[in-house]
Amino acid sequence: MAVTLIVKIQVENFEQWKTVFDEAVEFRKRLGIEIKGIYQSLDDERSISLISEYPSLEVAKAMLANPEWKSTQKKAGVIGGFDVTFCNSIPFD
Repeated sequence: MAVTLIVKIQVENFEQWKTVFDEAVEFRKRLGIEIKGIYQSLDDERSISLISEYPSLEVAKAMLANPEWKSTQKKAGVIGGFDVTFCNSIPFD
């Protein structure tokens, strides 16, 4: 069952982060990750929130533990830890 992740991060520099994020498109495709939205705080341009959908909770957790992903985050200038929320989608009218 698909799972949605809401991830909030702090980055050193938005443009640097976005460049590395864009370069990782093939990595995300290999894992079946679909980006649903990227948001930048109005109060702090270095505060980024992402909403993404993964094929399963197992794939999401494996990705978060993947050394390639961790290396990419470092290259992108992600500061500190991640605030990650795992969610199920609820249909609405």
